Amino acid sequence: MVAVLVTTVITACQGSAEPAKPAPTDAYQPPVRGGRVIEGAFADAKTFAPFLANDPSSLIVSGLVYDTLFRVDAKTGEIKPNLGRWTVSADGRTYSWKIEPGAVWSDGRPITGEDYLTGVKAVARSKKTVRAASFQDIDGFDEYRSGAAPTIKGISVDPNDPKSFTVKFKRVFCPALTNAFGNAAGPLPTHVYGKYTGPEDTGKIDDAAENTTPTVVSGPFAFKQWKPNDQIVLERNDYYFRGAPYLDQYVLKVVADVATLASQLKSGEINFGTIEPKDLDDVKRRDNLRVYSFSDLSYNYIGWNLRSASTPALADKRIRQALAYGLDMNSVVQQVLYGQGSRVFQHHPAASWASADATTLNRYPYDKAKAESLIKEAGYTKGTDGFYQKDGKPLQLTIMTNSGNKVRETLLQTAIDQYKLIGVRIAPRLMPFEAMVDILSNRSEDVPAWIIGWKLNVEPDPYGIWHSNSIPDASKKTTGYNFGAFSSPEADKAIDAARTPASGDCSQATRKKGYETLNRLLNDEQPYDFGFSPTTLLVASRDLRGVDPGTFATYADIEKWWVAR
Repeated sequence: MVAVLVTTVITACQGSAEPAKPAPTDAYQPPVRGGRVIEGAFADAKTFAPFLANDPSSLIVSGLVYDTLFRVDAKTGEIKPNLGRWTVSADGRTYSWKIEPGAVWSDGRPITGEDYLTGVKAVARSKKTVRAASFQDIDGFDEYRSGAAPTIKGISVDPNDPKSFTVKFKRVFCPALTNAFGNAAGPLPTHVYGKYTGPEDTGKIDDAAENTTPTVVSGPFAFKQWKPNDQIVLERNDYYFRGAPYLDQYVLKVVADVATLASQLKSGEINFGTIEPKDLDDVKRRDNLRVYSFSDLSYNYIGWNLRSASTPALADKRIRQALAYGLDMNSVVQQVLYGQGSRVFQHHPAASWASADATTLNRYPYDKAKAESLIKEAGYTKGTDGFYQKDGKPLQLTIMTNSGNKVRETLLQTAIDQYKLIGVRIAPRLMPFEAMVDILSNRSEDVPAWIIGWKLNVEPDPYGIWHSNSIPDASKKTTGYNFGAFSSPEADKAIDAARTPASGDCSQATRKKGYETLNRLLNDEQPYDFGFSPTTLLVASRDLRGVDPGTFATYADIEKWWVAR
């Protein structure tokens, strides 16, 4: 308060001071060019390559420089044409695409079907991608990936019309539209990436210079500068087929934590970012800021490693259920999220059409007696120190989360305190987000448990997270997000039934049955404590216009965003 008051007095005594700007007005103004978006992020990106992006910052910047064949309505989730338009054959196995006539790369070259093929080949050639499962049902993809074939026979480019191509699947693949034609396989410039995707696997695509300094792009913004752990600067792509953006630049600025992000939003150092619920009331009082609030397809969870050598107890369902009963997650939602969120009991949050009726699921109310009863059923006895043990080994484990995320850090501290009350000792482990993702993705360490979140999309296919084929295993050359090594024939069957039904019926009603089966199984098995789904609180400066985010998209029509003056 003293510093603010002193500054105010000194400024008032300076006759040359600029007059205060009037409060922003929401009255209609015609869009003007210029200005930039500066978004705050807690972690730097790792890549611009769509086939490698698997962290939030990388997904953002790769999605802004490489456009996709379709786009998603932010409010409804409806899939609409973008770079291309499509038709599907009567048997549901062949997709025919026509790329927009005016769609060109930032160097003026036309975007063609060959560029889509290059994008798919990039996934096949990558040794680090976790996207391969989205393309394995394309006819010839596996053969090309293994080196048994020089090309992917299921993808054909019309020799008389380079902008037309077809993709044939070996069987009906319900998530084909979103998975095989979405962010992971938007067109890549053949004249740039072609040297990495030839008939012979050079093994160099994962280390391509273009992955971190893209030279040719198709999205609304082009690469300009990257200062690691500081900021990424993108500039307007004047060749963008939907029209050059009004904004001159998009900047992704790395900030230390949520407190810094909120502070810089208030000061104007950044003008776009998400805040925590504790800052909501303060932000709402500021005339220069606008809050966009909406349900999100995401959840923060505690994941259990079912194959942990250091904590074999986690392989026992009774222990995992005990940990669910022993943590008052409802109080976390109220105290940490200030009510801006909801409890989650399954993989698909309520905003997803694939979610099971929550009333049919075990809601795991906070029940210390029930928790300890299950621990005893698993063969543990309480020692004189108040903690359970079995065969001389205490029931204890380490839970890891990313430093700087106060919501997750608070959840971790709550878990430490409350699990102590049921005789389970927890050791905390904090680390940078990027390091944490690397450890989980590679299963390079025996991590018993972790707190992180999943950001889902309009397609509910959970193959990469829950199928047993998605357990990361370098020795078996398998990749995926099944970090806890959950494996269940029943779960695999349910996922496959909704993904590649033998009947060929991809109706939402039919697929939902498979996902309901999966969600009820996960609810019982508790490979995660599914935690909570926060309400997204997106904040932008009031002079940033055209922003209209929703549950299914944050950057919808970003080429139409503009800064009022």
